[in-house]
Amino acid sequence: MVRWLIFAALFLLTTTACTVYRKELDTNPAFAPHHFRYFDLAVDWRAERTAEGVRLSGTVTNRRDYYLRFLELTARLLDQGGTIVARGSFSDFPTYLPPGKSEPFQLVVPLPAGTTAARVHFTYVYWLVEAPPAFRGESDKPEFGSFVSPL
Repeated sequence: MVRWLIFAALFLLTTTACTVYRKELDTNPAFAPHHFRYFDLAVDWRAERTAEGVRLSGTVTNRRDYYLRFLELTARLLDQGGTIVARGSFSDFPTYLPPGKSEPFQLVVPLPAGTTAARVHFTYVYWLVEAPPAFRGESDKPEFGSFVSPL
């Protein structure tokens, strides 16, 4: 009896471990086109040096079956040691982002004098909505994610 319980527990643990979503992040060098894919969001971007700092521009795509509401994308620029040297946010997305829809973003992050950035740490937050504007099935808690990539 104990053997069967152990077998059943191990079986359940191994089958549930196989249902984990996989994050897809490219390994392109800095200042090349980049992409990130997960079950909820896809981010495609490119970084450019400017006189003010670093410009991050690209698109965000809703990969959920629901509308995303109040999407916000934050970028933290990191130096070689992983210390945050600058940060900026972009929240000028439409209030509701439909399933499968892509929206552009552009974010200029000013760098303090004498600093250089090697990587970017993106974080995103949104709320789920079944369909606008009725707010049926609206989530009462935010959904979020993050990833780190070369610039």
